[in-house]
Amino acid sequence: MIRNLWVRLLAAALLLCLLSPACAEEAPWVCLICGSESTGKTCASCSAVRGVWDCYACGTGNLSDACSGCGLHREESLRSQAFSGSLLPAFPAVRYLAAEGDPGALCLLAKYYENGILLPRDPDAAAFCLMKASDADYGPAFLELGKIYDQGKSVAQDQFLAARYFQRAAELGCAEAYWYLGTYYEEGAVVTRDYAKAAEMFRAGGEAGDPECWMSLAYCYAVGMGTDRDTAAAVSLYEKAAEGGSALAMDYLGYLYMSGEMVPQDTEKALAWYTRAAEHGNGRSMMALGYAWYTGQGVEQDLAEAIRWYEKAALAGRADAVEILERLQPQP
Repeated sequence: MIRNLWVRLLAAALLLCLLSPACAEEAPWVCLICGSESTGKTCASCSAVRGVWDCYACGTGNLSDACSGCGLHREESLRSQAFSGSLLPAFPAVRYLAAEGDPGALCLLAKYYENGILLPRDPDAAAFCLMKASDADYGPAFLELGKIYDQGKSVAQDQFLAARYFQRAAELGCAEAYWYLGTYYEEGAVVTRDYAKAAEMFRAGGEAGDPECWMSLAYCYAVGMGTDRDTAAAVSLYEKAAEGGSALAMDYLGYLYMSGEMVPQDTEKALAWYTRAAEHGNGRSMMALGYAWYTGQGVEQDLAEAIRWYEKAALAGRADAVEILERLQPQP
């Protein structure tokens, strides 16, 4: 695990010192190589000496605060590693920074506990990490706590408490929290039903950067819920949501252009939106593309291409795609 020869020699010398009778027992520490927690002078899992770290930028092994290979500071390297989005390589840095009280790392560590990745599945530990992060007034922690109590995941469902967490998350700039608040006002589940307030929450979330809020606001305009009915505004907002990355909006635009509902029918545009949605993992759009190729709807009929899209839909979890494939594919 320690790649540089000089680091190995230095580590060995340090190990002799640390194992001498004069050295007292130390508090638990997190290994920066494998992410395990240890109490001795070396990691019980990988035998790395305490304090050894691998630079995330260049891979050099180090014991000092700055990388001997590229000069990157240890803390900067750890933050880059922890928030890289690479689940397994990020773990040692996530666990170390979480132990230091970093709220972002605590939220990430909660995901490891929640899903049982590299750590035993422990919903209580996940919730504890989020609570610690919320102590730092960290918006994403309040958002995740809201989801836990909204869904009753590992805790007794409490949507009143969830609403409080979502409200705080929204106040701290978490755009997604507005979607939950808007939905609460729309359904009247934990607050008095207020469609105008729901539309207000969806607009606030969209302006803060959440595309699904634009999607929900588009629906408000499409049916006149909390706003005047305005199909042109609805279509514009569906497009805004789609451009923001909402696969649901892309799929729905495909449906609108294919059916001619709210917009002039345009099969070419429909297939383009369905393709974009399918590329974002939307199984319903994959089904629509399979049907288009099977029937020759806007494209030249092609059974092989139809089967390809139905297979993608099946892999995306669409049981109806499996049934269609059983009928379309030749039997041995």
